[in-house]
Amino acid sequence: MTATGSRPTTTGVKDRLDGADLVAMFTAASAALQRNIEPINALNAFPVPDSDTGTNMFLTMRDGVQNLEGLTDATVSEVATAFYSGMEGKGNSGIILSQFFKGFSEGLDGTTDCGGEDFARACDFGREYAYKSVTDPVEGTMLTVIASVAEVTQETAAEGHNITTVLSAATERAAETVAKTIEMLSVLQEAGVVDSGGLGVAVIIEAMKRGAAGEDVAGAASDFQAADIVPLASASISSEFLAAHKNDVYGYCTQFVVEAEDLDVDDLRVMVDYVADSTVVTDDGSQARVHGHAEDPGSLISLGISIGALSKVKIENMDAQYAKFVSGRRVETEPPAAHAVVAVAWGDGFEKVFRSEGVTHLVTGGNTMNPSVRDLLETIDRTGADTVYVLPNNKNIVPAAKQAAEQSPKSVHVVETLSIPQGIAALFGFSPEAEADENVESMEEERSEVKTAEITWVPRTASIEGIDVREGQFLGLLDGKPRAASYDLNRVLVDLVGEAGPEPGGRVTLYWGKMLSPTDARVAWQALQDVYDGFEVEVHHGGQPHYEFIISIE
Repeated sequence: MTATGSRPTTTGVKDRLDGADLVAMFTAASAALQRNIEPINALNAFPVPDSDTGTNMFLTMRDGVQNLEGLTDATVSEVATAFYSGMEGKGNSGIILSQFFKGFSEGLDGTTDCGGEDFARACDFGREYAYKSVTDPVEGTMLTVIASVAEVTQETAAEGHNITTVLSAATERAAETVAKTIEMLSVLQEAGVVDSGGLGVAVIIEAMKRGAAGEDVAGAASDFQAADIVPLASASISSEFLAAHKNDVYGYCTQFVVEAEDLDVDDLRVMVDYVADSTVVTDDGSQARVHGHAEDPGSLISLGISIGALSKVKIENMDAQYAKFVSGRRVETEPPAAHAVVAVAWGDGFEKVFRSEGVTHLVTGGNTMNPSVRDLLETIDRTGADTVYVLPNNKNIVPAAKQAAEQSPKSVHVVETLSIPQGIAALFGFSPEAEADENVESMEEERSEVKTAEITWVPRTASIEGIDVREGQFLGLLDGKPRAASYDLNRVLVDLVGEAGPEPGGRVTLYWGKMLSPTDARVAWQALQDVYDGFEVEVHHGGQPHYEFIISIE
């Protein structure tokens, strides 16, 4: 047992639980979460340090408990169903929690009272539903704790133990697993905390055990503390972590319910994952609840509208939440970075790619909207670094970048990237440990290996460098030169890649624009796969305006 402190023991051994016991268990779990909202929030480092995991889990549980009011002489199955039915999952953690209890209720379907095997089955159903709701499950989170509880309840029940022993085993395993999450997820190790959602699950399981034993967890005399379950729960995110991530951009937490006939939730999960992070999509027949984090919430909303009718739309600014979280806390000032990288980009997908590859500061711009010298100079000055590398990513922006470099008192190096794919490639040649001249040489070499293709829609009939194009056609450009035109977007794509002549074993990366859908992107990927099989094709969301596709060919 990893827990410390004073913990009450079971006052009576039970072989089975009835509906009233389950009501007491759920009520105790909600009360325990309410008592520990702040400690759980204080650990909230993943996926976003926005201090709302404890709040969201409690609100989700509270809604379920409120739906039990007036329920008398109910079976275990009826209580579990009513509890889940009252839930409207709040945030990432709340939706996953609601899905656990959806599976939990299905595991108890038709059950009058609950023994150890019944409880184990319910937990296993809950594990399955929780994992299924997340497009890309991450271990070291509340999912891992849920899985550990499901595993140990099955093991204990299979040995013939009663419900009291099964619950005790579940609480011990949950606490042990939460304590290990700090070693399982690098961001938690960096922040110096255990997973907040995992701790919330451990609190729920412990409180359910106490509720089954008759303890009044909600009463004034209760001393239920999360730190008594997992000692590391008393920690908080380190100031070093907050300082290191103070410039991170988190965007918007976006939630809604979409309703449509013949709704394919599996397909919806794939599409949502294209445009957002931390995605959770739940299935409820003709309805699905969608949760995701995106720098542009409109991308998720537009996707939902393209599928069906939306309701219960909720958008929260996570950057504002993070700022509120760190306000009033003492964050040590980090020493200025020796190097910084500034990139010009347009499109939420591309901005995400650049940040993930090490760009520290972004300037919005591109074709038809070139940033000024002043825009670039102000961003260079804002970096706080002595040495700055600038990726203009457009031939028309290179002169302004060079002028800004000349006017800046810093050591500024312009890598003459002529397109966004060249800018992304250049980052593979950057090393914070290298000297400036070495970095520039390596970045120039990397960007020169990339060909850039673009596909745009033609607004009027014209002849462009020998290519006749008609209004409404798609025009394909290779390194800025027109090469193909057709009313068929994928025909242009296939011809354009053929013109580029990628070497066997090379890579083609498609970045799809804001006017296309994830389905359009998948169809385009398949069109290339059908014609070319000698190179790798990747598809990513660029979110750029004006261009249906921007294509990197290596």
